[in-house]
Formats: sequence, structure tokens, C-alpha cells
Amino acid sequence: MGELYDDRRQEPRYATSGIYYVESIGRGTPGRILDLSVNGAMLEQVDGQPITEGTRVNIVLSFSGQPEFVADALIQHIVNGRIGIEFYDMSPEHFTTLATLIDQHQRSR
Repeated sequence: MGELYDDRRQEPRYATSGIYYVESIGRGTPGRILDLSVNGAMLEQVDGQPITEGTRVNIVLSFSGQPEFVADALIQHIVNGRIGIEFYDMSPEHFTTLATLIDQHQRSR
């Protein structure tokens, strides 16, 4: 099943470490960001998170040394404790932060 998602990706994903919060349900317990692309991310699900596939949420993403940024995201799938999200909308300032992170990962390869 994972191969199906890999085949549909338009942009490469980069393994990363950061934390996220689902803003629309309060900050609560942070979860780990497992990988990141310009179009989305793979997140570790936190026990008790009231989110379901197909819903849109505001996600706050935080990486060491970078300002936090917020993205409107669609929950694409939840499988084995991992949440695949697709970014829908974010401010130009937050997109610049995301693009900087992606650029840093591309250069480190």
C-alpha cells in the first residue's frame, strides 16, 4: 500500500526531524515530523489525536533553527501510526520557511 503513495508523489521527500501540533485542536502533545516535501509531510500520530482521513486541519511545524510555520493541510491517509498530509495553503512567509528547509535538505544530499 505504501508504494501507491510513493508513485503519486510529485516532489521528493526528505527525512527530517521536527515537531508538529494540530492547531485546530489546541497545541496538546507534539508529534514528530518524519519527512517533508514542498507538497506535504509524513507525521507520527500522537495517541488520542481526534483527526480522520479526508479532514483539513491547520498544522504548526517547528524545526530547530527555523521559525515555526503554519500550513492548512489535508489528512490524506493514516496508516500504522503515520499521518500523510498534503499542504493546501500557507502564507508566503511560511512558504519561504518551508522552501528554505527543502533547499537545505537538497544541498545536504
